[in-house]
Amino acid sequence: MDIRRPVRDDGRLALTLGAAAILAGLALLVVAALLADAAPALLMGGTALAVGGLSLAAAVVRRRRVGDARLRGDLAQALRAVDDNTLPLPDFAGDDDPGHDARLLGLARALAERARAASGRGDHRLAALVAALPVPVLGLSPTGLVTLANPMALDLLGADAVAAGTSVYAALARESLDPLLAAAVSRTVASGPVHHVDGRMIGLRAASVGGGWVLVAEPDRMRSAVVATVPAAPMPMALALHDLPPDLPPAADATPLDQLPGLSLDLETTGLNVAADRMLSLGAVRLVGGRLFVAAALDMLVDPGVAIPASATRIHGIDAAMIAGAPPPAVALERLRHLAAGTVLIGHNIGFDLAILKAEAERLDGAARPWPDGDHAALDTLALYARLEPDQAMLDLEHIAERLGIAVSGRHTALGDALLAGRVFAALVPRLAERGVITLGDARDFAAGAVAVITAQRRAGW
Repeated sequence: MDIRRPVRDDGRLALTLGAAAILAGLALLVVAALLADAAPALLMGGTALAVGGLSLAAAVVRRRRVGDARLRGDLAQALRAVDDNTLPLPDFAGDDDPGHDARLLGLARALAERARAASGRGDHRLAALVAALPVPVLGLSPTGLVTLANPMALDLLGADAVAAGTSVYAALARESLDPLLAAAVSRTVASGPVHHVDGRMIGLRAASVGGGWVLVAEPDRMRSAVVATVPAAPMPMALALHDLPPDLPPAADATPLDQLPGLSLDLETTGLNVAADRMLSLGAVRLVGGRLFVAAALDMLVDPGVAIPASATRIHGIDAAMIAGAPPPAVALERLRHLAAGTVLIGHNIGFDLAILKAEAERLDGAARPWPDGDHAALDTLALYARLEPDQAMLDLEHIAERLGIAVSGRHTALGDALLAGRVFAALVPRLAERGVITLGDARDFAAGAVAVITAQRRAGW
């Protein structure tokens, strides 16, 4: 952003025109009052000018208020993003509104970017040390996501397959890696051969660390290769993927949103009929306030025992072959119930997912308690955003994420959409605080005011 751009004055011009119209209208009305036989057109013209000028001025004032609220929300998000690299820096949408100083917006973004860069310098130093090691080193989160890969590991396993944040199973076969990881948990350190997905056998040593593992290739079993050159740029890392959510009291209406234990949730289903369609895939990730804890995530396919319509497969890609051997809905419900204990369920159009889950529980004929029940609190990111931005017409998850500066990936997979909805909620927390929405109870009341959204959802049966 060029912070030297001139201040936009379209709002000031609109206010000037509005004031001029009001004055002209009043002048015509005064003239009409002085003339005994004033023409009706003169009266009507004066009234129209005055009313039109008032309407224009009111619209500009309202737009400025909305713009100010957006700008405050952007700044609040930027402040949170300095300490939380999972939260994106905002696009400073206030720059689209009249009357805002583009130089101020540019300085705010530059300050946020510099503060974030400074906060990550310690990780960059560690990255330089790990990158210089002459052996392949790979860090894994508890769910098998790659949290670091030095140049030797990228060379050995494939740079695309083990990029930070990707699943290690894109490079290493699950059936041979999982026993090694399990042995490392029980013995702290374990070693053995692991199959690469291209058929190679690689000797690996696994060490259990807090919330994950470190893998090191054993020199006598790794392929011969020239030691990779240490890159000039910092080595990509995602060490926060190791972190687990803290133990917190169960959520209550008085719980502040920035301390709220939540579970972002999404389902893929056979269709949109909540009474008849079935769950095929479940994705969920824990969060606390505005921070996601990907190490505490659930990503599973579900076999409901019914045919999958081709129309549904075209959307999410799940077919009969993919769910063959997957656990039934009862297993998925129990795992989700355990992960969701004490949390608030969060999602985009969350009412649909809750209705599907409730219907699945009711089909179990008493084998499981109905869940979620009416006492389990939930927050809908769609309703929250609709109240924050009443003028926005595009309210689907992807457009909202892009508006908030959040990169969109993994759409129409359960975990991908759960992660995206969680990141949207994280970006909304500071914006809600700027509107005085501080607690869970505040947020529930605030979301209840999205009348058009809630009416449409009830018509759909949610």
